Amino acid sequence: MSIGLLLRRGLASGLGALATLAALVAEPVLAQEIWPSRPVRVLVGFPAGTSSDIVARIYAQRLSEQLGRQFVIDNRVGFSSNLAAEAVAKAAPDGYTVLLATVANTIGASLFRKLAFDVVADFVPVAIVASAPNILVVSPRLGLSTVSEFIALARREGAQLDFGSAGNGTAPHLSGELFNMMTGARLVHVPYKGNSQGLVDLAEGRLAAIFAPAPTVAGFLKEGRVKALATTGSQRSALVPDLPTIAESGLAGFDTSIWYGFLAPRGTPAAIVRAMSVVLIQANERAEVRSALAASGAEPLTRGPDEAARFVREDVRKWAPVVEFARLSTD
Repeated sequence: MSIGLLLRRGLASGLGALATLAALVAEPVLAQEIWPSRPVRVLVGFPAGTSSDIVARIYAQRLSEQLGRQFVIDNRVGFSSNLAAEAVAKAAPDGYTVLLATVANTIGASLFRKLAFDVVADFVPVAIVASAPNILVVSPRLGLSTVSEFIALARREGAQLDFGSAGNGTAPHLSGELFNMMTGARLVHVPYKGNSQGLVDLAEGRLAAIFAPAPTVAGFLKEGRVKALATTGSQRSALVPDLPTIAESGLAGFDTSIWYGFLAPRGTPAAIVRAMSVVLIQANERAEVRSALAASGAEPLTRGPDEAARFVREDVRKWAPVVEFARLSTD
C-alpha cells in the first residue's frame, strides 16, 4: 500500500499518528490508487436534522479536513435505516461508500427476517464513535422518585401503565420491553410518530412513562413537566451526571443507549479501514467535536475496528431475545 494513502493531506499530523500509520506501510499492496482520490459518500438512514444525521456530519467534517477530500452525507431514508445499509452492503468495497450505523441496524437484524444483507457478515466496522442515552421519565402525577418505586408500581396487581416511544422497534420502544423482560412488569407500549407528542401526553397525565433521548426531554425537565428517574446507559451520562442509570438502580446489565458508528462494505482494504478509523478516533479527542456532540445530546464512545466488530456482534445478540420477547419480528 502506498505511503501516500496514509500520509497524504496531513493525516499523520503528530508523532502519535505517524507511528500508528507507519506500521501499515509494510502491508501487501491492495490498490495502486491513493485513497481518497475523490469524494466519499456517507449514507445515513434517517432524515436531515436527526441525531444520526448530526453525528454523521460532525465526523464527516473531520474526515474531510484530515484526508483532503469531501465526505458527503447522503440521507437514504426508509425502512428503519435498512435502505441505507443495503445500499452500502452492495456498494463496491473501495472505501468510497460507508454507512453511519446505529442501534437501529443491530435491532433490525432480529426485527426484520428478510433483509437483503447481514449487518455482521456484510460489513467491516471502521469505528464506533459516539452514544446517546435515553432517559426514563414518568408523569409527576405518579408521585415517584426512583426506579425501584416505578418497578413496584408496575408490578402491582391490576396496574395499567402505558409507556410511549418514537415508534415500534425503536431503541426507546425496546428499552421498555427490556424493562418488562427484566422486571416482570407489564408496561403497555404506545407508539408515536416522534417523541415530542409522547412527552406532551406524559406531561398531561395521559401516559405513565416514556423512554426518550436526552435532548428531547431536556426542555420538559427544565419546566418540571415530567420527572426523570434514570438514564438507560451502562454508566452515568455527562449530560445529566446526577441522574443514576437504570443499571445502578437495580437492573444490572441494563443498557439501551443509542450508538453511532461507521461501517464499510465487506472486502474494503484493511489499510483504508484503519486510515479512516485513525481520523475518527483522533476526532474524539478534540474539544470542538466533543462540544458538537454534547449539543446534540451525544458523547464520545471510542471503539476501533476490532472492538467495533465485537461491539456490533454483541449488540445483535443482545437485542434478539428482546425482539422475541416483544413478539416484534416481521417479514
